[in-house]
Amino acid sequence: MTNNFLRVLGAMMLVVLIQGCSKSPSSSGSSGTLQISLIDSPGTFGAVNIVIDSVQAHLSSSDSTGGWVTLRSTAGSYDLLQLVNGNSAMIANASLPAGQYSQIRLYIGSGSSVVVGGASFPLTIPSGMQSGLKLNVDATIQSGSTYSMTLDFNVNSSIIISGNPFNAQYILKPVIRVIVGQPSGEIAGKVLPTIALPTITASSSSDTVTTVADTSGNFKVTHLSSGSYDLQIVPSDTTLNDTTISNVSVTDGQVTNLDTISLSLKDRVR
Repeated sequence: MTNNFLRVLGAMMLVVLIQGCSKSPSSSGSSGTLQISLIDSPGTFGAVNIVIDSVQAHLSSSDSTGGWVTLRSTAGSYDLLQLVNGNSAMIANASLPAGQYSQIRLYIGSGSSVVVGGASFPLTIPSGMQSGLKLNVDATIQSGSTYSMTLDFNVNSSIIISGNPFNAQYILKPVIRVIVGQPSGEIAGKVLPTIALPTITASSSSDTVTTVADTSGNFKVTHLSSGSYDLQIVPSDTTLNDTTISNVSVTDGQVTNLDTISLSLKDRVR
């Protein structure tokens, strides 16, 4: 009887072990790839250098403390102001278990800084962000497929200036637009004269995206949903007039190329 009891007990333990293993999201071997890129809306600083220590994704079927999958664990520094006009930086490209993911977590580390008037100042990270900046997403990773996600920083809204001008403190409170797994269109063109160096804003009933032209006047507004946009062009050279182009049509997966846009001089006040 003792031997029979031990055999039955051993069989029961084996069944429990197998069932326990089957609940692991990675045990099935079903996995996909998640790519996360970083872009930025233009800001008024000389540079905004963000140090990202690691990137994680959260599996929806897990509780808030478990189910985090590490996509990247090596630190990297990015000047957000270089990630405009169609430029981007890949901050994660990793395989992970297939499934539904509800959050992305960025760990922003020490060494982040902002450049103002040619001088560099430390960018303070609030203590509440030490556990990571969590961004709500709705991403379904399918087996054998690649899923793309873009994080669009709004620099001017993300940096809070505290204190007086002679002892200012720069605090990072990120404002980020998350663009997940969807087709998108673009608007491209050229603004003359090149001294304009304008800010270009594309606005629709549901979205607003901003970029800046380069020193040759070329610009590209990216990650736009299909629809009709008004394009506002505001030159940094105040001797030139603003202009707005209405009803620019954007189609998913296509680039809407505009003719060269020439800005006129303001009338001189006599």
